[in-house]
Amino acid sequence: MFGCYVTGILPRPKELVEVTRAYDRKRFGREELEKAFKEATIKVIEAQTSAGLSYVTDGMLKWQDLLRPFAENLEGVKTGALARWFNNNTFYRKPIVSGEILRKKDITAEMVNMDFLPKDVPWKAVLPAPYTLTKLSENNFYKSERELLFKYAEILRGEIKGLVERNFKYVQLSDPALVYNPFKESISKDTLADVKSALETVVKGVGIRVCLQTFFGDFTQILPEALDFPVDDLGIDLYETNLEKLKSYAFDKGVALGLVDARSSLLEKEEEITAVTRELIESIYPSKTCDVFVCPNCDLEFLPWERAKEKIKIIANVAKNLQSELNLNG
Repeated sequence: MFGCYVTGILPRPKELVEVTRAYDRKRFGREELEKAFKEATIKVIEAQTSAGLSYVTDGMLKWQDLLRPFAENLEGVKTGALARWFNNNTFYRKPIVSGEILRKKDITAEMVNMDFLPKDVPWKAVLPAPYTLTKLSENNFYKSERELLFKYAEILRGEIKGLVERNFKYVQLSDPALVYNPFKESISKDTLADVKSALETVVKGVGIRVCLQTFFGDFTQILPEALDFPVDDLGIDLYETNLEKLKSYAFDKGVALGLVDARSSLLEKEEEITAVTRELIESIYPSKTCDVFVCPNCDLEFLPWERAKEKIKIIANVAKNLQSELNLNG
């Protein structure tokens, strides 16, 4: 009923940052670098398992940005110039589509360090959603953005199938571009219809739980259409979303509630966000039947590792508190 997980790339622990900087200055070799990545991966996994998260990731510590593995490994795509990652002080390499896109291997599965993932906790993987991947790419080949959208959707379905074969149980499709709307322009019904169709392509026959995780924008601007998206869970950034508007909708699928702010070092008070969650789910689930995941509102990579670890404990404790309340009331 109540679960918890992290929503994307985790910050690199201090020791790994020091080694990567030394490696860039040619003070360390490849062997020392790989050892540091392994040790850091073990550390971030242990932080998740000790907190009691419902699904665990490897931290994605080798991902320079969400799109980079695809820009570097898809045939027909190359890496372009640095571009700002929405309204943050971080950057990504823009994928440049210069030819027919072909997928020759399981990109995501090869990026994940499965050697250290626990055998007794289900695994989660994070991918860019087709819409965000399309909007952040430079299209120099396909006739339209829509054509590129559906090509990326096919690619992502193949990626998810590869993850299923490796025993992953949950996939998050990160879609900040769908809600990031600094100029407050209305999202067209045609766009939302294309997003729905592209997601249908992504999830067709994959046999795994899928969440469309949005952040950096107000989720209510894609309602009510998003309620019909073919995913199991909808991820909502509660620091950007109008909560009163959100409460006016009825949900019949799961939600992943971004209850801790991954872009602020301030620590949330557990009792306050527990109360917000309780009030919200009572409004959006009139049937009283719900699946709720407590999570950060976006990737925790914007924070120092030690502060991110504290926020992981908070989401775990909130989920436990809510589950205990449910058991008592039940």
